[in-house]
Amino acid sequence: MRAPWFMAAAFLVTACGPSDQCEAPPQPTLLSAKELSLVQKADAMGLPPSRVPQDAVSAPAFDAYVARHNDAVRVGYCVDSEAYKARAMKDEMSSVARAIMATCKEGNEPDTLATVLKYRNCAAGNKVD
Repeated sequence: MRAPWFMAAAFLVTACGPSDQCEAPPQPTLLSAKELSLVQKADAMGLPPSRVPQDAVSAPAFDAYVARHNDAVRVGYCVDSEAYKARAMKDEMSSVARAIMATCKEGNEPDTLATVLKYRNCAAGNKVD
């Protein structure tokens, strides 16, 4: 009597197994010094927005701000992209995270681990926000 129940349960588990609903991370949009908002210009200059000169179009501070921002965006995209690719790997999460950190030249292990976990949960069929 147990055999039919066990086989039915095994079939249901197989039929409802994990489904990979993950989407690849989108390509990031990079900033340029010409497109900075007033708040971004203020951040770059270290001033409150009300003190940013109206004619502030180009400055070395803007170029440095844009370079730092774009570097951070590229690293973030690299981590997301590599974690997405490794979502179905069975290796230990910390090993995968360290490999991603080495590939992307990233030093933030907790955030990298969180990203790996996010994509593993997604690959296992869990909802990811």
